Amino acid sequence: MCFPLRFLPFLLLPVSALLAACTATRTVERAELSPPNPLPRVWVTRADHSTLVFDAPRVSGDSLIGTVSGFPERLPFSDVTALRVRESAPDRTAAVVFLGATGVFALAMYVVDHHPTYDPCGPPVDCCSVSQPDCL
Repeated sequence: MCFPLRFLPFLLLPVSALLAACTATRTVERAELSPPNPLPRVWVTRADHSTLVFDAPRVSGDSLIGTVSGFPERLPFSDVTALRVRESAPDRTAAVVFLGATGVFALAMYVVDHHPTYDPCGPPVDCCSVSQPDCL
């Protein structure tokens, strides 16, 4: 069975969407950025609805300090409307794995049921339309 590559983009889109389902975002408070539990990356929504991604964020006084696109940045909390972090979502990941395995199993069953049996010495033989000894 030949698999045409023109269908590859149509398969990659759902797969990438399913992989994105393995994470979730949640809103965090300013206190969660303190040193006992540092967060590696924070998405900051500003008052003008723009979003900045702070790497290695920390709180200093009334400002958020970190790197944005590799450059140091300081942002006053008065300009911040929301702080979000991305975390793993084990329940979603389990659901994606279960649905993926179920889909692969269903596809395998379809291929097995709808794939004719081939005789190396002759033309393809569909075992559903001939008696069983002819398929040996």
